[in-house]
Amino acid sequence: MLQSVLVPLDGSEFSERSLPVARTIARATGAAMHLAHVHIPYEPDHLLSNTQFHFEGLDMDEYDSRHRESERRYLTRLATEFAEEGTPTQPALLEGSNVANELASYAERVRPDLMVITTHGHNPVSRLWLGSTADAMVRSTHIPILAIHPDRPGAAPAEVLSFNHIFVPLDRSAMAEAVLPPAVELAKATGARLTLGHFISVPSIFGARTSGLQSQNLEPVMLAAEEYLESMAREISREGLQADFVVEAAEDPSEAIARLAGELDADLIAIATHGYGGVKRVVMGSVADAVLRATPLPLLVMRPKYQAE
Repeated sequence: MLQSVLVPLDGSEFSERSLPVARTIARATGAAMHLAHVHIPYEPDHLLSNTQFHFEGLDMDEYDSRHRESERRYLTRLATEFAEEGTPTQPALLEGSNVANELASYAERVRPDLMVITTHGHNPVSRLWLGSTADAMVRSTHIPILAIHPDRPGAAPAEVLSFNHIFVPLDRSAMAEAVLPPAVELAKATGARLTLGHFISVPSIFGARTSGLQSQNLEPVMLAAEEYLESMAREISREGLQADFVVEAAEDPSEAIARLAGELDADLIAIATHGYGGVKRVVMGSVADAVLRATPLPLLVMRPKYQAE
């Protein structure tokens, strides 16, 4: 059951686009909300291009103090609005030079069941698919993160964002299945139905080599996948939710996930990720990375605990 939701904010209208869906979830579940902003001391932006003589007579500590107080009032105003609507809301002004680290430490203290965050949609060659802060959060926490990228072409406007159909790709691994509990809880909160999907590799040609599953072996593998998904859907239906499933053959799972989610008219994809960073991430690759780059849909992404190190 969702009992608390964390929403990181940076004071911008863009970051606040996560608030409508967070509010919807909190209202439906009775969850408390945590609004977090990281204060980073900095010199006045309008003075950065000036010479050092323009700083004479300016008390930088006083300037930073005013800036910090402005951020505190900003969080308090939002928290008061939500509290007046009946949602217990805790504002938190954090301090530090590394936004992701401070948010991760705060999340470890309050232990939310879900984090809702907006993120810019980077181009296909960018490895930082969630943006640097959210990307770091995925790799440093095990909290399910609902990532919304409203600046993507085809993305739903924040004011009409709702979840009616959640698509959950599974590969029959325990890691992939780890995203099911938060996906189910989110479905309960929003009244969404779920579709479970599994993609089977088909032969693909690379020069003189042929890789993938031979066509004569495809039918029994697909039948086994259908049995697996049917059993998973049956378990979900016991939670009072509608759950369907689909099995497809595909050369590129990430492309197939994004395509099928669109064909099914899903408005959210839920997927687990290994959350690797650095060289290991480049070498190993990540289906979650590729999916988020390929779709305008929000993603519920989670790094399971046993995949941490």
